Amino acid sequence: MTLNRPNSQFHSDMTSPETPPLDEIWVAIDVETTGVDRDSDRIIEVGAVKFQGEETRGEFQSLVNPGVEVSEFIEELTGIDPQDLDGAPSFPAIADDLLAFIGSSPVVGHTVGFDLGFLRNHGLAITSPVSDVYDLARVFLPGARSYRLGAIAAELGVHFVETEAHRALYDAEVTRRVFVELVRIASRADAGVLRQIESIASRSQSSPMTYPLRRIAEGRAAERAAPPTSGISELTRPYMSGAPEPTRPEIDGDGFDLASLRARLRYPQALEANAEEEKIDIDAAAGLLEDDGPFARALPGFDRRPQQIEMARSVAEAINDGQRLIVEAGTGVGKSLAYLLPAALHAALNGRRVVISTNTINLQEQIIEKDIPTLLAALEDAGGVSGEEIRYALLKGRANYLCFKRWIGAKNSDGLSDEDARLASEVLLWLDRTSTGDRSELNIGGRSLASWNRISAQGALDCMGAMGVCFLRGARTRAAASHIVVVNHALLLTDLVMGGALVPEYDALIIDEAHHLESEATRQLGFEISQSAVGDRLQGLGGERGLLPRAAAAIGRTSAPAQERKVLDGVAEMVSGMLPRLRESMTALFGFAEEAASGGSSGQLQARVTNGTRGQPRWSDVETVWETIDLALANLQDTLASLGSALGDTDTEDADDHGGLSMELGDSLQETVELRRNLSEFAVHPKEDVVYWVEKAGRSGDTTLFAAPLHVGEQLETLLYSRKRSVVMTSATLAANGTLDHIQERTGFHDAERKMLGSPFDYKTSTLVCTPNDMPELAAPNYAERAARAIGEAAAAAGGRTMALFTSYAALRETAESKREWTRERGIDLLAQGGEATPYQMIRRFRNNPNSIILGTSSFWEGVDLPGDSLQVLVVTRLPFAVPTEPVFEARSELYDNPFMEYALPQAILRLRQGFGRLIRSKTDRGVVIILDQRVISRRYGALFLQSLPPASRKTCKVDQLGGEVKRWLDR
Repeated sequence: MTLNRPNSQFHSDMTSPETPPLDEIWVAIDVETTGVDRDSDRIIEVGAVKFQGEETRGEFQSLVNPGVEVSEFIEELTGIDPQDLDGAPSFPAIADDLLAFIGSSPVVGHTVGFDLGFLRNHGLAITSPVSDVYDLARVFLPGARSYRLGAIAAELGVHFVETEAHRALYDAEVTRRVFVELVRIASRADAGVLRQIESIASRSQSSPMTYPLRRIAEGRAAERAAPPTSGISELTRPYMSGAPEPTRPEIDGDGFDLASLRARLRYPQALEANAEEEKIDIDAAAGLLEDDGPFARALPGFDRRPQQIEMARSVAEAINDGQRLIVEAGTGVGKSLAYLLPAALHAALNGRRVVISTNTINLQEQIIEKDIPTLLAALEDAGGVSGEEIRYALLKGRANYLCFKRWIGAKNSDGLSDEDARLASEVLLWLDRTSTGDRSELNIGGRSLASWNRISAQGALDCMGAMGVCFLRGARTRAAASHIVVVNHALLLTDLVMGGALVPEYDALIIDEAHHLESEATRQLGFEISQSAVGDRLQGLGGERGLLPRAAAAIGRTSAPAQERKVLDGVAEMVSGMLPRLRESMTALFGFAEEAASGGSSGQLQARVTNGTRGQPRWSDVETVWETIDLALANLQDTLASLGSALGDTDTEDADDHGGLSMELGDSLQETVELRRNLSEFAVHPKEDVVYWVEKAGRSGDTTLFAAPLHVGEQLETLLYSRKRSVVMTSATLAANGTLDHIQERTGFHDAERKMLGSPFDYKTSTLVCTPNDMPELAAPNYAERAARAIGEAAAAAGGRTMALFTSYAALRETAESKREWTRERGIDLLAQGGEATPYQMIRRFRNNPNSIILGTSSFWEGVDLPGDSLQVLVVTRLPFAVPTEPVFEARSELYDNPFMEYALPQAILRLRQGFGRLIRSKTDRGVVIILDQRVISRRYGALFLQSLPPASRKTCKVDQLGGEVKRWLDR
């Protein structure tokens, strides 16, 4: 089982003298485990490769008996047979050999902290210098699509076979190759950049970049270039060894070319509207979408679609006449082009701006990267408006843009976390190529989000930029110079709250994915206060590296006058006394609110706060502790304001550092004012038209206080619709019960022209809707067993290619457990949401192996796009009614005379239609939709669900007949 040999099966004959750190002997290491929890999971395999540059010096490989059962997911992921583990040695039996193999050599891995943490918990602590290819790739390959080991290898042209991954020795060897290439890239980087990165790394807690960067710096003078590596992406080519030395101007002390950065931030002139408005020629615009038009020439496979032409005409009329329009355009209509065409023509003819708002990033990217370029190419071909005459931009919220001033302050500060240091270094190289400062150009994962938020433009309201650089101003200036500006619903609604300060002035608005508008408005027009977020904020103020001590230290380093010394004394009292007491009071407030809202029931995870709640004796505890908190927050406001003023008055050489600190103080002051206002509203000054509730994430999880408007329609009318000349709403799913009444009532979008355009797809021949008539009622004890059987029957007939949609994780998990053995015996891959694979990984695995079943809830009801024959069966296990006790739903239901028929039912119909839309994504798709909820047959309202679906073929059958029906339909 243990392999320790001097020559590698991956050995390359290409060897050459190397410069530090590649002249050292390193050990690349990888471990495979039963899971990701280093305290409870166990090692099942260890692999290590000893190397010096390109030359492999030896290998170590051993399976390890974990002494526990290995999950099916880990077995499939690694390909390790549990029977082989039964005969493998325990970890203590190989530990000495592994330690001897490593010796004193520096160690490298991919996310190596994971590997070293498991080794340490298994009794093997490695004290050698450490490097991490994840960290190096994040810094020297900024903007790579992924930093998984295989993705980094692909970026560098290193051979990687996905099916051989997740075996320890193979991953260790790939890590070796990746490390060699990354060090060579780093060695070719500008000396000033390297000095900055090394400086940042050295000031972090334990950055794994410190050692290799120091060795590169030591050996820089003796560097010798190695032969170029083939397959290098354009992203990394300028830094590869063997590539020509880039010609660069003098780099300034901060490690980037400031002049070049300023040049890339061009600020174009804003649009100038024509004095007289020119109308769109509707007939000419519609003619562009005909069979012989420019779109047919620009788009391969373009078909004339009457629905698309009708929608384009309607949008053009609404813009010409300054009217409101609501359009449901079924799948396949091509609604994006149908509204972009008249929008572009109107904007170009009149020098006026049209804003397009979407809910999802996917649609934003489609519009910016595909639809608008196609539109402009077609307009050029038509000989009318030149594509150069129509400018467009994607505008995002503040948090998406780098604040240059904050970044300078962050990278120059002491005591950085590893993630702060990694991101600050990544940004340093990114500045050489970005012209937007948009974080989407980087790969900001969950672990980086907190660090990004500290250097983003979120909250930087008074920042005027630094050194002539402000990415947020650049984004807004480009938007102000654009005819078409694409935003998301969150920014659109935040702009309303901010009084129109975020999005440049516009008079025509098109809201796509409009079925999400109410839910997004509910979030943006309300607030939430989580106990953990408040705790983190207070810790960030007074902890070891807290904002208040840092600001006080900066003032203390100056010749501060007496009044500023008084401010410092106040900070000391705040940090040592008031902040700890405030944290205690906050804990009490959340506890009292949870107890009062739930009536003392510890098992209730979500509870409304009503007038009745506030009248109970328990609520007096909330009000009492709130008074203490409000006084403490008022004192905190004063302290933050005084610090900001004192810092601004000091004369120091650390202007950039002080500028960053001043911004942090201003942001924290704003957050404190907002927190104080929201707590006051929640605890003692509630509004009549707002819903309040308390949520707890599990019995021992985080507690959060929520507020949301009872009805968003009135605010949307007042703040949005009435202020725009023309507003168009559209989506593939807007109608319920055959009308648009429900969505208009919920969003307040009244007095609008209505259009309901069906899909051009032939659902009668492409889709079968099957409703088994022998399913038990939902509450029956055998319902889950019958549902699982139905899913199995359908999947077996279709050869997998099945997705089942659930409304609860509990039902999903029960089905997954009952079908796991059944799918294993038949070679079907069972992918259940909420397990060890993410939804993205599930979709990717499904595409790679359609002989699979997806069990999904929540996000799988919409946004999943699986065209072709990879998905052929969609099973709806239960009609998607909202949970009646959900606070906002419950409160809004109370507004109706018949809440079920007027509110709950239309919401569920819209959700079902969204789920149905996952199956047929193109005109050549075929499939079967199976609805297992007996209510669709047994209840009178069930017919409304079926009538709301596209005009597909229908069949009623028995559960045992499902397989035959599916097979017959798909074989037609």
